[in-house]
Amino acid sequence: MFKIIATAVAAAGLAVVALPAQAATGGITCDTGAAIAGSEDVISQELTAMGYTVDGIEEWNNCVRAFVVKTDGSLGMVFFEPGTLKLVGEA
Repeated sequence: MFKIIATAVAAAGLAVVALPAQAATGGITCDTGAAIAGSEDVISQELTAMGYTVDGIEEWNNCVRAFVVKTDGSLGMVFFEPGTLKLVGEA
């Protein structure tokens, strides 16, 4: 039961974070690379191995946009090049 509530709260938090963050990340783009559809779990595992606490992954502006839990417990976004997962920006 707690896990369901925590998931619902996290999903609601992502919706609140996503809209204002789009304005703040307008300059972040990546070269056209490999599509990430179907690879979200693998990318999430790789980012976790890099030290990120990943809450979600999606493709955005040719980048991998990862929703991550920051050290203070808030949600943030980190952008990576697809394929290499080279960091290109944070919001």
